[in-house]
Amino acid sequence: MDIQIKAGCFEDAALVRRAVFVDEQGYEIEFDQIDEASDCIHVTLYVDGQLTGCSRVFPEELERAADAEAPVSPACDLDEGVAAGETYIMGRVAVLSTMRRRGLASKIVEASEAAARDAGAKLIKLHAQEYVLPLYVKAGYTQIAPVDYEDEGQPHAWMAKRMGDR
Repeated sequence: MDIQIKAGCFEDAALVRRAVFVDEQGYEIEFDQIDEASDCIHVTLYVDGQLTGCSRVFPEELERAADAEAPVSPACDLDEGVAAGETYIMGRVAVLSTMRRRGLASKIVEASEAAARDAGAKLIKLHAQEYVLPLYVKAGYTQIAPVDYEDEGQPHAWMAKRMGDR
């Protein structure tokens, strides 16, 4: 299995997100102003040349600027010592249904963390669907708030992880 990861391929990420979040899970449209921002990093994963998964990471302030009504990441102990602009949000992590259970989501998370770290992130927060919390725990994330239903009524939880140096 030949795995390739790219950054900056929004068109490919959009294909995966539509298939997973809209067609499969029934969410409303999965695209917003954040996707178009120059500091939003779209990560895509390919297996043997075939588009398979995606994510995005971006500075937390971008979410506030794009949508004042979006759920706000909760403050936590991991915020200590992290300056403005050093907290990034990871989201829209998705793998096409035919390619799940192969460890590919973990590879997308790792690549997303590396991209965020390279962009200056010291802390990553995410608002994960409840059923995938174990994926993020395995990757070193800590749940920082109880499960909520802020995202289209689906159970999600905020998690966070400090970025170490490379």
